[in-house]
Amino acid sequence: RRACREIAHACFDMAARRHGAIVVLERTQGLRNYAESGILVRGDLTRDLLATLFFPGSPLHDGAAVVAEGQILAASCFLPLTERTLPLQYGTRHRAAVGVTEETDAVAVVVSEERGQVSLACSGELSPVASLSDLELQLAGLMAGGSGA
Repeated sequence: RRACREIAHACFDMAARRHGAIVVLERTQGLRNYAESGILVRGDLTRDLLATLFFPGSPLHDGAAVVAEGQILAASCFLPLTERTLPLQYGTRHRAAVGVTEETDAVAVVVSEERGQVSLACSGELSPVASLSDLELQLAGLMAGGSGA
């Protein structure tokens, strides 16, 4: 539950600052292949570390952060892009969030730097999230074994 709170706070803080981000949370299927495409971090999952990783200009701000077993496993990770057509307001981060959730059972949170909007991807579906508390609740449900965003 703490992890969901930290991610929700970090994502809405970054959205307010218009800092783009994508955070992928491992569920039952391992994300090692994706983590190995980036830079190993193995750091405590805190809102401050997430904000630092995605700070514009940081060497690790491009790509995704992979979260597994309550820690940030890696950053600057490459993800597969969906082949589906998404609405024009969605960019590469959103295509990657949908793509990784099409190929795995992971959950991905995306922060749009252009619109300052937070979205949640699960099972290849992307949904905007209205508030920090909504994101925390949805993440907690999904990580506890719920399905769908």
